[in-house]
Amino acid sequence: MDRIMPGVIAVVVGSGVLAVAFVPLVALSYRRRGGFSSARLLGWIALIFYVMGLWAYTLLPVPDGPYSCVGVQLDPIAVVTDIAHLQAEAGGSLLRNAAFQQFTLNLVLFLPLGFLVRALFARGVLVAAATGALVSLAIELTQVTGVWGLFPCAYRLFDTGDLVTNTVGAVLGSVTAAAVLSPWRRRPQEEGVAAVAPVTAGRRLLAMLVDLIVVGLTGYVLAMATVAVVFLLADDKPEWLDPVAAMAAMSLIAVAAQAVSVLLGGVTIGERVVLIEAVEPDGARPLRRIVRFAAGIGGYSIATLLPGPLALLGFLLAVANLIGAFTTRGHRGFAQAVAGMDSVACAPGQAPRARRQRDVAVRS
Repeated sequence: MDRIMPGVIAVVVGSGVLAVAFVPLVALSYRRRGGFSSARLLGWIALIFYVMGLWAYTLLPVPDGPYSCVGVQLDPIAVVTDIAHLQAEAGGSLLRNAAFQQFTLNLVLFLPLGFLVRALFARGVLVAAATGALVSLAIELTQVTGVWGLFPCAYRLFDTGDLVTNTVGAVLGSVTAAAVLSPWRRRPQEEGVAAVAPVTAGRRLLAMLVDLIVVGLTGYVLAMATVAVVFLLADDKPEWLDPVAAMAAMSLIAVAAQAVSVLLGGVTIGERVVLIEAVEPDGARPLRRIVRFAAGIGGYSIATLLPGPLALLGFLLAVANLIGAFTTRGHRGFAQAVAGMDSVACAPGQAPRARRQRDVAVRS
């Protein structure tokens, strides 16, 4: 395995982790801060891919055949001796010194950790140092134990010098974050405003994205689990087993969950995640909610499962909802507009609920 392949593996695995973690991150951010900024989103994405990269480059490649066991290096300043020894032997530029290169890489490897500890969690140098030391120790112990017994002995060197270098790298990352970032402080909420705040186009689009992820990811995970169980129970692949058909069938479970959410509360799962409430006129409430479901994520999800030209209906609904996020009154969206409903954003800490038109003045 070359040096690029661990990075590729980290990107692939990190993308899967991001897909799974995205909805919980959005929900947590809205409930704690009342929103989800692009800066924090980029920070969480960076953290996920950094952790995956750290895993890939410290443990991969794993041995695929016989290998020689390695020991431990208990001298924390052995790297200094190695640098001086190689420099005395080869001379030339220090940048060409292999031991110095290894030292620098170990230092740089933990700079992002210290940076993100301050940027995302607002913790200072001491926490960054402790985090760097604990993460580095976990990596070294994983290496010296042969990935906790999966291999007969260590295939990577346990080096106390790496513990020191990694910790220093995390500290430098924290100091760098303090120098280049403005304080990450929670903006105070205005009393009495958040409960009837208008919905922005960004919040509407984020709700739509969450809905798509919930349906798609649920269908994929349940389908793969079903296929795996069938393969474990059957000696050969059954002729009737079609992973694509299984994913389509399992997607209907997520669609059914969306239907329950809309029929009971007038809002989709995505709208619940980003704290959007439905505002409904009196009368014909069940019918309005059915129309809202059919003109939104429900109709789109079912239409995309239909064969041939019928799937075009899903594309048309997607375009209509995308345009409606920007053009409808109060960014209520195409589906709610068709159903004769409005929407407002509720305050953090409050569960979204259906409101009657007379209970709130919707801002146009």
